[in-house]
Amino acid sequence: MPADSFEKGRWVFHGSSRRNLLRVLTVSLVAPLALTALGEAEAADTGSFAESELWDSTDADAYASMHVQGLAVVPKGIVPPAGDGQALPDDVVLTFTEGRFKVEDGGPKDLLFRRSVDGGRTWSASVPVVPADDTQSWGNATPVVDTQTGRVCLFYKGSSGTIFVKRSDDAGATWSAPQELTGLFASNPHGWTRNSPMPGHGIQLRNGRLLMPVNHRAPDPDRNYGIDMLYSDDHGTTWRRSAAAPVNDAYPINESRVYERSDGTVVVNGRWGAGGTRYRIMSTSTDHGQTWSPPVIDGSTGQFTSVDAGMLEYSTGPVNRLLFSRPDSSARENMTVSISYDEGASFRYSRVVNPGRSYYSDLARLSDGTILLVYGRDGKLEGYPERITIARFDLDWLTGGRDSLATGPGLSQHEYELATAEARTSAGTAPPIVSDANARGGKVLRYPAPAGAYVDVPFTVAQAGTYEVAVRLHRRSDRGRISAGVDGKALAHGVIDPTLTVGEGYQLYRLGTISLTSGQHSIRFALLGPGRGGGSVIAPDQLLLTSGGSAADAPTVVADNDSVPSFEVVSGSWTKTDGGTADYGQSYHSRPQGTGSNKVRFRPDVPMNGVYDVSVWYRAGAGQASNASFVIRHAEGQSTVKVDQRSGGGRWVRLGEHAFAGGGGGTVELSDAADGTVIADAIRLSYRGAVTDNDATGFEVVSGDWNSATGVDGYYGPNYRTAPAGTGNAVARWRPEVPAIGRYEVAVWYTEDANRASNAPFIVNHANGSTTVSLDQRSRGGQWVTLGTYWLTNASTIELTNAANGYVIADAVRLVYQGIVADNDDATGYEVVSGTWNPAKGVDGHFGPSYRTAPAGTGDAVVRWRLDVPTSGRYQVAVWYTEHANRASNAPYVVNGSTTVRIDQRSRGGQWVSLGSFWLDDTVTIELSNAANGYVIADAVRIIA
Repeated sequence: MPADSFEKGRWVFHGSSRRNLLRVLTVSLVAPLALTALGEAEAADTGSFAESELWDSTDADAYASMHVQGLAVVPKGIVPPAGDGQALPDDVVLTFTEGRFKVEDGGPKDLLFRRSVDGGRTWSASVPVVPADDTQSWGNATPVVDTQTGRVCLFYKGSSGTIFVKRSDDAGATWSAPQELTGLFASNPHGWTRNSPMPGHGIQLRNGRLLMPVNHRAPDPDRNYGIDMLYSDDHGTTWRRSAAAPVNDAYPINESRVYERSDGTVVVNGRWGAGGTRYRIMSTSTDHGQTWSPPVIDGSTGQFTSVDAGMLEYSTGPVNRLLFSRPDSSARENMTVSISYDEGASFRYSRVVNPGRSYYSDLARLSDGTILLVYGRDGKLEGYPERITIARFDLDWLTGGRDSLATGPGLSQHEYELATAEARTSAGTAPPIVSDANARGGKVLRYPAPAGAYVDVPFTVAQAGTYEVAVRLHRRSDRGRISAGVDGKALAHGVIDPTLTVGEGYQLYRLGTISLTSGQHSIRFALLGPGRGGGSVIAPDQLLLTSGGSAADAPTVVADNDSVPSFEVVSGSWTKTDGGTADYGQSYHSRPQGTGSNKVRFRPDVPMNGVYDVSVWYRAGAGQASNASFVIRHAEGQSTVKVDQRSGGGRWVRLGEHAFAGGGGGTVELSDAADGTVIADAIRLSYRGAVTDNDATGFEVVSGDWNSATGVDGYYGPNYRTAPAGTGNAVARWRPEVPAIGRYEVAVWYTEDANRASNAPFIVNHANGSTTVSLDQRSRGGQWVTLGTYWLTNASTIELTNAANGYVIADAVRLVYQGIVADNDDATGYEVVSGTWNPAKGVDGHFGPSYRTAPAGTGDAVVRWRLDVPTSGRYQVAVWYTEHANRASNAPYVVNGSTTVRIDQRSRGGQWVSLGSFWLDDTVTIELSNAANGYVIADAVRIIA
């Protein structure tokens, strides 16, 4: 690393792009993104980003490690209580960390402090604000700022459950003597021996109250994790203790952040105990932090390694923005910041700050809107960072130009309480409504629905328009599998199984878009059948309608073998192994070859239903199975994909694209029915598109009669539509959701019969015009039949007419996002560097009109694909080829001249085959040579976020 890349106390700026910085900072990533964006690749690389080092454990000083950070801003314009009586000319930024003399959590430490009086542009030298004491082990230096007076209160813990506060009335220039507050914790029914302010920062409520969250723990083995608050109503002069959140071993809430919603509800969001890949836990207060609701699972943040995370109430008023930072992975890596516009119910956009080792973090805002992120990064140790850095960026950069303080996000949001007296069941009765402090309105509808029942809830729209529909549901083990529709139309993502087999919680599900007139409408929740826990309860909490702005990031979800809610050993004994460099997260499970009686199961918690690219991660090795069988149970049935685990490991290996319902209904199983040891590490679902059925929003009868039918088996959803042969006077149209402008594979589903048309004309209206594809509907029914790949926009449609020689069937349409593709027939993006590469079409399954081939050689024949990367980030790189017995088993693809991935082209042809996940800037090159043991095929490559 260049010596000047992290000059202490000085910012390293790169204008509107961070690409040069990332070339310096990026380190190898074991675990790719757990949350990414289908549309992120289309966003401009805009805004500003810079990063500066604050502390480095490799320096020649007394500290072996720095860990656990706090961050605070005293805004400019404030007149501090002490000093010269002048208003601060600029923001004063204060940041703290533990200077550890040994690489361990215990032992003596200095609590270190750095101060900036110019909004974080330059920094004072590092000094101890609390020097080490042989009788105490200090920790968790955590500030809270009173923005009414400018006073800063700094909390920290000592040994044996002691807790202290120091005050500064001159914006951190000097500090008072410590005041011990341990006596406030004399009442201790849970045997807590640790009382500690949370890492990060405290907050000030709108009524002026200061809140400092405190966590507690008893000795092993029963830690009895718990939280409460210290609060002050006299600007930090005196402090009181709140009631504790009810302690429950099922919700071991640990290091937390707190924020205030616009309705005055205070929310605490915390880490799940210690260890594993987990959800976060939340609790709420409606009396300004004095008492707290029973804690529950918060599904909005997804699952990631159990670690401290940062939250910041960034803005309130016309636009409510909440920021969230964490290592978004099953290990401490991939520092990601996300933004919520619904006060933490969901997070709309995300961006990776550092794909490598990442640890604790905290967030702050400057007066001009600049965001500060202080976090631990880099190093070889899983639990301890090598350095503490501070990143400085704006909303433009964070959202890829989709939001800024100047323009706003362009979103209009409307919230509706669903637990209302106007709600009615299919029997005409009012469903039960129960009080629940964790529900958005303090109550939730809970209807134990009999088979075939539903609940209708009316709502009124003030202004006609197109709206994204989302519903917050209460999740528990007794929930049923439901479908949601508006005004009798099914929603594109409206099938959900919100079951949680362990515990309970809340989660917002995005259900799709719909055009609504002004006036009254109704949303229906219908029971489709028992949920995966066998239950039938329908429990909606809140309806959220959003219009305008940019589409939300499309989800990716990972189920790791350390994901406690998403992985289980079904049968047999599986060995867990920790610490491998090629593992996803922190470990993997394995089982020697057997008969199939020993199984494990991944159950990804799918954020919304749709079509997902399914991939698996494992470490390759000799003696492992060549035919590890992954059984995928999805919304359209079951598929088995065999994977050769002797090679290709340490990256995502695709299992194909499949439709999944929202929630936890889908599974991926692995058994020991194989010819070697099988490895169970992680599976990933990346959203790629949606299905539009003939009964859903997005489908319309344009003209003629299209009769609903169920007479021929194999239809998608509840039915299909049919029209007899005609002149084209009968037209049906699908207008599927296009989440991001780009290239999509378009496919249709129909039922086959002898009386069907042999030339059913499907018309794809795409960005470059219209293309008609005639299909023989006498065959290939009950499956997806592709119409080709097209560049689509929000205005794109697919039509079917009856200008055919038999009955035409209109059932369902599917879009699958293809990313950025370079084919061997493209005039740009592909070139022959050397040697002879013959064009060919002899083997089916090629991408585009042809492929190129070269016989085995010495590497003297080389082709190259070059793709532009719209914005710096992590992308999946994949290749397409045709398979044949004479192909190379070791075709060498080289990514950006540095990483070689060998692919067996004798199998998996006619589909995208992953080369892995790579951080890309500006452009990416993929080269293929004939240095192989058989024919090598050059067809197409793609990158996809």
